[in-house]
Amino acid sequence: MTKRRRKTPCPQPPRRRSAARAALALLALSALPACSAPAVEGYQLQAPPEGFLYTVDQGPSGSLIPGRRAEGGGLWVGDIRLDEPQTMVVVTRFRGRVSAEEAAAAREARAEALKESRHNRLGPLRTLSLADGRTAAAWTEFRHDEYGRYRSLQVTAVVSYDTVAFALELDTSAPERMREAHLDSILATFAEGRTAVNWVLLAAAGVIVGVLVAVVGRRSTRREPTDYRMARVPKPKDLGDGELVKPPAGP
Repeated sequence: MTKRRRKTPCPQPPRRRSAARAALALLALSALPACSAPAVEGYQLQAPPEGFLYTVDQGPSGSLIPGRRAEGGGLWVGDIRLDEPQTMVVVTRFRGRVSAEEAAAAREARAEALKESRHNRLGPLRTLSLADGRTAAAWTEFRHDEYGRYRSLQVTAVVSYDTVAFALELDTSAPERMREAHLDSILATFAEGRTAVNWVLLAAAGVIVGVLVAVVGRRSTRREPTDYRMARVPKPKDLGDGELVKPPAGP
């Protein structure tokens, strides 16, 4: 006669607890893409070349937009050799929007100033796409020495937002940078940096984590049956004191 299926408390196995913690950690990490922070908060170059430095102590000395007053800005410097920067990016801020006509007028004013120059040439007005989806009106100024070699290169871009506008002037004399496409790629990183939150993804991750916590907590307190058998050994019959049991006689 046996007894079976006796229930005893059974703690959650260590492996199961470790797996549950790992799953919670993975779900927590999966919620991280729900928030994305920019390299720089606000309106700025989001990916300047390595080694470039920024200062607000030095800014624009004037306004390249006719009839508009600069409201401030800053200066990026890089490619420093013999204590002198070979590349500079001047960022000028204007209050309100700058229209396409104003940007074109700025380019024409510069073209007029260079009309008598023998060594400087101004490229056409063109469109430059920026990192945040905005487009800027841009033009390039090619500067040569008396032998016709490039002396420096400057790309100017004007971009407007809802309540503010910026002029970006990137000037370089570093030989390795004097390519229009390269300078465009630097200015194209300009954007309005702001932290973005994907609330749908964040809420979904929170629900999944909550469900998993509830399931793990329920399993940790559940009692599980443990199988074992108990054999009942019958008592021998009373044979009396000192009496021996003799084997049965043979045939």
